[in-house]
Order: sequence, then C-alpha cells, then structure tokens
Amino acid sequence: MKLLIPAAAGVEAVVKRQLTLLGYPDTRAINGRVAVDGCDWSDVARLNMFLRSGERVLVRLAEFNATTFDELFDGVRSVEWGDFVDANGRVVVITKTVNSRLFAHHSVQSVGKKAVVSVLQQKYGSLNECGSEYRVELDITGDVCSVNLDTTGVGLHKRGYRTEPYSAPLKETTAAALIDLSVWNPDKAFADLFCGSGTLPIEAALKALKIAPGLNRSFAYQQWAAVPQGAYKLALQEAMDVRVDRPLSIIGGDVNPQAVEIANFHAEKAGVNKYVKFNLRKAQDFVSRQSYGVAVSNPPYGERLGDLEEVKQTAKDMGKLYKTLDKWNFYFLSPYQDFEKAFGRRADKKRYLYNAGIKCSYYAFNGPAPKKTYNGVK
Repeated sequence: MKLLIPAAAGVEAVVKRQLTLLGYPDTRAINGRVAVDGCDWSDVARLNMFLRSGERVLVRLAEFNATTFDELFDGVRSVEWGDFVDANGRVVVITKTVNSRLFAHHSVQSVGKKAVVSVLQQKYGSLNECGSEYRVELDITGDVCSVNLDTTGVGLHKRGYRTEPYSAPLKETTAAALIDLSVWNPDKAFADLFCGSGTLPIEAALKALKIAPGLNRSFAYQQWAAVPQGAYKLALQEAMDVRVDRPLSIIGGDVNPQAVEIANFHAEKAGVNKYVKFNLRKAQDFVSRQSYGVAVSNPPYGERLGDLEEVKQTAKDMGKLYKTLDKWNFYFLSPYQDFEKAFGRRADKKRYLYNAGIKCSYYAFNGPAPKKTYNGVK
C-alpha cells in the first residue's frame, strides 16, 4: 500500500522529517505530497494519529495516463473498489487538475463516480449509499491521474481543542511546522508574543509532552468495514504509551483580553493548561528571566488585522525587543516584504511558506548558542 501525505507549500521537508522520526525513512516529495511505500492499515492509523504537519493521509489506489474521458473511466474502473468500499458506502468524488487536458471538474467528478459505482454494482447489486463516507480524490496533473482514497476525513489540522472562533487563526499543522523549523527544544523557554487563540504555545506543549495530535479526534477509516478494528486500537495504545510529563516554560501573550481567554480555554481542552501560561500584554513589553529562549510568532498581517504602517511598526518594535533579549532566537511568519528592513537586520535564515493562501516569509533571527558545560565548568 502506498500512502500520500499532502503538505502545505514549504512544509514538505518538515513532514519528511516527522515521518523519519516515526520510523518511515524512505519517503519522497511529489507535487506537494510526501509518498510512503510498503504500508498497511496499521500505518494508516499511526500516521493519522501522530503526524503533526501533514494535512491528511491518502491511499493511492491507481495511477494512469488520462487524456480522454474514456481513459479516465477505464482507469478508475480498474480499481477493485469492493476491497475498500462496503455495500452501503457513500462515495464522494473530488477533483484536482493541473496542466491537464481534462480540466472540467464537474465532468471529471461525474465520470469518476460512474466508474466507481459500476464496479460496486457488479459486486453488490443495487446501492443505497446510506452508510459511511468514502472520499475519493482524482488528482490529474500533467495528464497523469492519481486515484486516492482519503482515510482522514476532516483535515489533520483539526486536533479537537480549538473550538472557539477567533480572527485570522493559524492552522495547527502550520503552527507545528513553524516550531519544527525553529531551534526550540523542551529544555528552552518558548514564547509567542502574538498568541491569538493560543495555537503555537499549545502545539509546542503537545510536542514537548509527546501528546499525539490525533488523540482526541476520530478519522474516516474508523467507519470502514475493510479496516481491521485493531489498527486504531494499536495506534491509540502507542499514543498513550509515549506520553511524558516534564516541566515546561511556555508563554503566550496578546493585547486582546478575548484572545487570552480563548487561549486558556483551548489549552484546557488540549490538556496542557498546567504547562502553558497566557498573559494580557503588549508584545514589545515582553520580558523573561530565562537567559536563553525561542520566540515563534505570527504577527498581525496588514491583509487581515491592520494597515501597513501598523505592520511596519510591529517589525520595528520586534527589532528593538530582540536587542534586549540578545540570547534569544526570534522567528516571525509575515508576508511583509520589508520586514527585515523594519526589524533592523537581515534574517539569519528565511524560507517561504503559505498561510491561509497568503505567501509569507518565515524569518529567523538567531541568538548565540548556549555555552556548553564540561563537568560543571563553562
């Protein structure tokens, strides 16, 4: 079984690293997706449970050239759909086309659905589609069609703890990627100076405590008769076994009282409220007794919460703060192209990421590495 893990643009390397740590070193990125070969249903359950930055887990069922609708029909029909979909299964076909001669989404959906139904009718007879949902993706890129079955259902960014709405949220999967792209580890202090509804601090705590991101939610495959019942139980037991307890220094701050209230509520739902602290505070007023730490933030964008002058002033304020915490590492996700200029120095590292469809840069401003200790002597 081949699995595909869709990842946001710029995050593929993070997902590959997470897969390696989970015991899947032989992966490759293809068109914004990370492929994993040689898997079974237990791997489907594990990856849905443990991946922090992948968007969902797909099973690739077939791949073929499709330049005509006849080729598309025959290719989709070649799949043994009865091995996956039960007699009452409700099949939903979605499409993705890039540089393809078959680009009319409605027509592709219609042909694909007819092909699936024709196979199922041959096995089961009449269909009522009143049971579990099976989401089939037809991804046609450069006239090559990939037929994929979505095992996740609601995207993996839905951890289950963020239930209260708040302006311009950062997706949980993106927040986890930003943390992985930083130098933070649980022995260091962590701060989000613009915490909003608390996603970054909560994701940091979940990672540090080794709490599986999929622990408090369900997945589409759990309703499928073809999947062994023990697959989810094994993943759940592993998730319970790997959890740890340790002291943490994780802080979030925001100027909006409602944001702080929501952040505390979300931390409690995530089960990490004892490990994170949220303060009502301006970002520029942040202070810390910790000599070394990591600040990861997603400041307000001009496109969503303020005008360009406010964005520019925020970057200036963060540059001043950085000088007062010269042993800290600062990371900012922002679409503001002159962020470095306003901040007052060039970033040590910069990479491009997309957040809510907006092309952003992830700026890293490094502090010095902590001095190593040898037998108690620095």
